[in-house]
Amino acid sequence: MKSKKLFKGLILISIFLLFGCSDQKTTVFILSSYDDKDVCGQPQVEGATDALREHLSNIKTEKIYLDFRRASERELEERCNNFIISVKSQNPSLIITIDDAAFQCAAKHLMGDKIPVVFSGLNITPESYNSKYKFMEERKPIKNFTGIYEKLFVSKQIEMLEVLLGKIEKIAIIYSTDFMGNALKEQVIYELKDSDFKNKIVLYPVSSLQELILATENINKRRDIIAYYPFVMSIINGKVLTISDVAPIMINKIKKIDLVINRQFVELGFFGGISVDFYKMGFRAGEMAFHILTTGKISDLEIEDAASFVRILNLKRAKDIKFKISDEKLSLFDEIIQ
Repeated sequence: MKSKKLFKGLILISIFLLFGCSDQKTTVFILSSYDDKDVCGQPQVEGATDALREHLSNIKTEKIYLDFRRASERELEERCNNFIISVKSQNPSLIITIDDAAFQCAAKHLMGDKIPVVFSGLNITPESYNSKYKFMEERKPIKNFTGIYEKLFVSKQIEMLEVLLGKIEKIAIIYSTDFMGNALKEQVIYELKDSDFKNKIVLYPVSSLQELILATENINKRRDIIAYYPFVMSIINGKVLTISDVAPIMINKIKKIDLVINRQFVELGFFGGISVDFYKMGFRAGEMAFHILTTGKISDLEIEDAASFVRILNLKRAKDIKFKISDEKLSLFDEIIQ
């Protein structure tokens, strides 16, 4: 009897040593398409990180940034390859990708792998990616990828604009001809394809500072254009200029409503409208990651559209463009930045 009790005691001690005292952490890699200050990417990174920390005490997150907006194709490929080397050597429990460049890197090398991947903020539709990777059936994952498509709520945006202004004629999209600028432009067209608004869009592609200035002057001059989307994500002027660099140019030269896609654009000085909540989108990706980490069941989680948005207004910008807004219409906004 004593030997049996001793044996059971040794087993209990062994279990305690292995699990009770273990400080081994669950490792999650977060691969962002951009840098750690990006107005689109970083709120998602922070949301995903907060969700994981809220649900898991033993979590370790490692953040990797591709800096896609500034990187050449060669640099981007090299950074992606280095990321995959890290994945193979460190074997994280799960990967979260932020926006399309990060998704494309992970999908190219890890689609069908044992490591689960949760994506956040896709601008290219999951259906488009599925034609190549075959990772879902009617948005149910059949491989190791699931996540969230970044819906822009474009129809809601224009409906709100008509509440503020009455019937509108045209809305411009001024967009950079890089991957991200084109992707955002295509998203607007995609979301409007079955709506009455689809013929109200005027396109202004730009690839240089000079083209940007000419486009802003034309948009400001045209009376039929009452608002525009500022999708100039990166252009070349000796060096790469990002949205943060060129926002003041558009704001100074175009005295019309700037329609935003997230809160950070409003903080750059743009007017506002319907804004995707990038933080909540990232937070939701973190919740999906938690579910997979604790259950191992990625097939439970269908690919989603971003669900959260806010109506946000930059009151200073409204005054700068002499846009008068009544108290009644002001109450339509969830958030007002002075």
